[in-house]
Amino acid sequence: MPSKSSDVYDYYYENYLILYNLYGRGRPRVTREQYEELDAELMQIVAQAENGELSHPQIVRVRDIEYMLMDDVAEALLDRPSTST
Repeated sequence: MPSKSSDVYDYYYENYLILYNLYGRGRPRVTREQYEELDAELMQIVAQAENGELSHPQIVRVRDIEYMLMDDVAEALLDRPSTST
């Protein structure tokens, strides 16, 4: 029986694929398994940050992972002003 975290990752991976197909040109496409591994690594780095600050190598790795997972694009889209009235 699949775990609940697997269901959550299925949802996030589906969203990743949508973003990738729209905006991912030139970026590496990750598999479902790679997506989960990268996301877990990202959460581990953030959790290990002391006093809320990351070291330079951690910052670089976080940016690399966010780039591969399309997090930078998702954040930019969420920050866009709404055009609906």
